[in-house]
Amino acid sequence: MYKGDSHVHSKFSADSREELENIFERAVELGLDEITITDHMDFADDEKDDLFVFDVEEYCRTLYAYRQKYKNKLNIKVGVEVGIQPHLYGRYKPILKAGCWDFIIGSSHSVDHIDVGHNEIYLKYKTKDEVHRRYFETILENLDIYDDISVYGHLDFIRRYGGGVHKDHKIIDLELHKDLIDKILKKLIEKNIGIELNTSGIRYGVNDFHPCREIVLRYKELGGKIITIGSDAHKAEDIAKDFDKAKELLKDLGFKQFCTFTNRKVEFKEL
Repeated sequence: MYKGDSHVHSKFSADSREELENIFERAVELGLDEITITDHMDFADDEKDDLFVFDVEEYCRTLYAYRQKYKNKLNIKVGVEVGIQPHLYGRYKPILKAGCWDFIIGSSHSVDHIDVGHNEIYLKYKTKDEVHRRYFETILENLDIYDDISVYGHLDFIRRYGGGVHKDHKIIDLELHKDLIDKILKKLIEKNIGIELNTSGIRYGVNDFHPCREIVLRYKELGGKIITIGSDAHKAEDIAKDFDKAKELLKDLGFKQFCTFTNRKVEFKEL
């Protein structure tokens, strides 16, 4: 069985201190065939406020050197996680068009210019359902603009936050938002953009994958086939966490394969 983790962060991300060497050694220890480093590139509205950014040339040069060093032990892929927002496409375009990427995750970390980790967004709208709906609307708005991503990351990421305002923030009313979720999934399939099964929700208190089982199942029912598996690890010890559970879920839902990417092209691997 092929083993790979398609969503891992290193010290190139502002929210991680993990050394690349530690990541690759842990991956070898776990017997992984490949690992994709996907550090954060999240632009702020004003360039002077940019925090989650890195030098692309230095990043790719560093990962290429490690790829050579580990060529007989581990396949190292060069990826990036971009925190996309509709109004920032002009800034992201040259990053997305860079020729060094194997894999690009597009993720929604903000709604209406506000990071979803801040309670401000949950106070702007009256109810949890309104926040969740606006989150899904933003994803759809992004998909009308961004064609250059490989997969959309952790589609129900909004579930992780909002506890300071709404006690039931982890529960999304899937029936209430079914129209929007279906539009998102259909748009992804139409654009040949996949989704990821992100295992970090289990570690971070959601006690579920991102997205949840019901959304993954609906993606399959609508004809979706491109799905990657990522730990969203920010430290080496979390690499490939809960991957056995993730693969069992995919099998239970009828998937026969999961995906990895090389040079932006999808590759199907047997589960």
